[in-house]
Amino acid sequence: MKKHVLEEKVYYYEDAVENLDKVMSTLAEIEKLDKERNRESWDVWTSSNNKDFVYGKTKLFYLPEIEKMEDEYKEKMQFVYDSITKSFYNVCKDYAVNQNDHDEPKLFPSFNIKIYNTGIGMGPHFDQLDGDKTLRYSLVMYLNDDCEGGEISFTLSDYDGVLQKRNANPDYEKAVENKEIDFGIKPKRGSVIIFPSSAPYHHTAHVVKSGVKYMIPGHWIHNDMEFNKNDMM
Repeated sequence: MKKHVLEEKVYYYEDAVENLDKVMSTLAEIEKLDKERNRESWDVWTSSNNKDFVYGKTKLFYLPEIEKMEDEYKEKMQFVYDSITKSFYNVCKDYAVNQNDHDEPKLFPSFNIKIYNTGIGMGPHFDQLDGDKTLRYSLVMYLNDDCEGGEISFTLSDYDGVLQKRNANPDYEKAVENKEIDFGIKPKRGSVIIFPSSAPYHHTAHVVKSGVKYMIPGHWIHNDMEFNKNDMM
């Protein structure tokens, strides 16, 4: 892995995904199996606040469900699950050492591979406010970089301060031009970014202008918290 420090607590790792080519080919094999059996390979990914708003597609990888699958599926799903989980863990361990955090990373036992459709992004938000308060650090893994757009940017602010700031333009280049962000990056294929889930890490997933974006959000939760099964599905 090649590490870049974008900000004191925002680290970006290139070449962080183990067996990436095989992960992507295995996903294609799973999709082929689904088509042969007339199964839907991907679910619709909608906004948590508005089910009519569609971001794209999503596919759940949850170990207890994988263990119940027929062998042909189980082997492929298990490989993807193990590769992604190990990659997230490796990033967390390196990040923790550099942040002088001595806790063992506690990752969710599930993740979703998500596909952003063309023309779609996600507006500025704090992960802790948008999701589970148990979240400690947020991670985003990027599986492709052959789309136009799809950058991530940060506007550092406390929870109240964001109300006095302009939201970053969905178009990353315009947001930079208008000085609406503090920093950002166009992620490379196989990279992972990690940052605290709380303020001041207000961030935006900028619009995908052409093609689609494959990404995986992940979280390290506070080590004294319990998993909420509803947040895994």
